[in-house]
Amino acid sequence: MHAIPVPYKGWILVPLAVGSAGSFASMLVLRGPDGRHRALGSLGDFATEKEACECAIKYGRTTVDKQTYKKTCVSRKAAA
Repeated sequence: MHAIPVPYKGWILVPLAVGSAGSFASMLVLRGPDGRHRALGSLGDFATEKEACECAIKYGRTTVDKQTYKKTCVSRKAAA
């Protein structure tokens, strides 16, 4: 599991990659400037831990920026 906090515009993004070789689920925990935590469920299935965490960070930045999420990340299942 990968959980290195990433600061972004006053928020803390904590990307999580859970799984084993060849199949990692991407998840995210956000801590807002108010100190409240928000957990986001599975964002997709990825071949590597790095890809899963990159997706979570990208999704978190998009969420913080209040942009609409439109295929920010592409999981292996969606690409197949």
